[in-house]
Amino acid sequence: MTYAGTFPATGTARQSIFVPDIGGSNVHDAGLARVFMLCGMIYLGIYVLEAVVRYGLYLVGKDSLILLRDGLMAGPLLLLCAAQGIRERRMNPVLALGGVLLAFHALILVGNVGSVMGAVYGAKIMLNMFFGFFAASLLLSPDGRVTKLMGLFWVLIMIGIVLDKFVMTFPWTGIRTVVGDLNVDVSKDWFISDPMARRVAGFTRSSIAVAAVLPCLSIILMARLENLLLRAAIGALALAGVFLTTQKGALIALLPVVGAMCLPVAYRLSCLRASFLGLLLLAVGLPLLTIDLHLPHGDGVFSMESLYLRIAYTWPQAWDWIERSQLLIFGVGLGGIGGPQRLFAPNYFNPADNIAVLFYAYFGIFAFLYIGFIVWLALRRVTGEVARVEPALAVLAFTFGYGAVLSVIEDQSACLFMGAAIGVLWRETARAGTHISRPYGSPRSTPYPGGETT
Repeated sequence: MTYAGTFPATGTARQSIFVPDIGGSNVHDAGLARVFMLCGMIYLGIYVLEAVVRYGLYLVGKDSLILLRDGLMAGPLLLLCAAQGIRERRMNPVLALGGVLLAFHALILVGNVGSVMGAVYGAKIMLNMFFGFFAASLLLSPDGRVTKLMGLFWVLIMIGIVLDKFVMTFPWTGIRTVVGDLNVDVSKDWFISDPMARRVAGFTRSSIAVAAVLPCLSIILMARLENLLLRAAIGALALAGVFLTTQKGALIALLPVVGAMCLPVAYRLSCLRASFLGLLLLAVGLPLLTIDLHLPHGDGVFSMESLYLRIAYTWPQAWDWIERSQLLIFGVGLGGIGGPQRLFAPNYFNPADNIAVLFYAYFGIFAFLYIGFIVWLALRRVTGEVARVEPALAVLAFTFGYGAVLSVIEDQSACLFMGAAIGVLWRETARAGTHISRPYGSPRSTPYPGGETT
């Protein structure tokens, strides 16, 4: 096995925590990489069947036990930190820097509104991104067995959508569980009689959850297929599934991504980058350029009414909350808007419904730095496996596209896959001369064996 660097004094091969050679992950140990993979798959399984799990807990009065799943994210990160501390007597640099930044943004929230639990809620959201960063290609370019498991998740989601839409009403539809002091709707009943307009969640907790995880799983499966017709078939079915959920933002975000993934390989990378940049600009621009805009709209779930409500109410009220609550240029603080508000400012609860608005509320001026870092990674020359970079760019493009009308990182799966995409780009776009050999092998043979050449 070839490693990324050497100890200066001894010349002994040393494995870099930043560019490891363990199955495309950012984990320095094969055993830990397996732990990350196992926990990630169990976590995704719970997410895909969350309505079923919550219903079972609801029947026995143990609703709050759903919080134990967060241990599947926190546990491997703690093991990674402890393992490196014992072996190398230093803390993992990514976790160290991330911990410092999260603590800083959490203190901003505590100083602003005095809510420790709000900051904890915000940290819980970001935990998935850190897990995804270290899992990296273990999630986005998995081996054959894990790909089959993700395929099973994909099939279960599609079955759940069809059953919920056309066949039956699940027993968990419309129940409300109590986790801590918060009410949580499970497969919310929107009281819409038109079957084609009715929002469905299938086996997941909400239609938003379906529209967040189905595209990501579809991207992973498409990236594993050489045949463009099979790619197109998976993409078309994914678009149909998202259409049935009535989540228009996810549908619009997925369309260019599926199109780019179905192009010949020579054009795919550049088109995915263009899709990412275009959808990112849409996400950032919408809440800024539509201030005081009057948008004609009709009624109904497939009209422009939901966008109008965001333009007229949600985003202006979000900016007002941020302006009144932020600390100088540092925003409101980690957990400063959206779900965490229910813990410290329920009367001012605002879903944000935009990833850029949420980022600015959480991180203030640092949001520009973090988003700029992601853009830099996305545009950096590929020196590793192009086959791994493609699904990473596709996931980022979809996430920011859907994030134009939704605080998408509050969704566990979206945040997890976004972190994995960042981790893949960090690893596979390393500067020339710093990357390593790839014994793991890509999910398909890369057309650019030495990295990106176009």
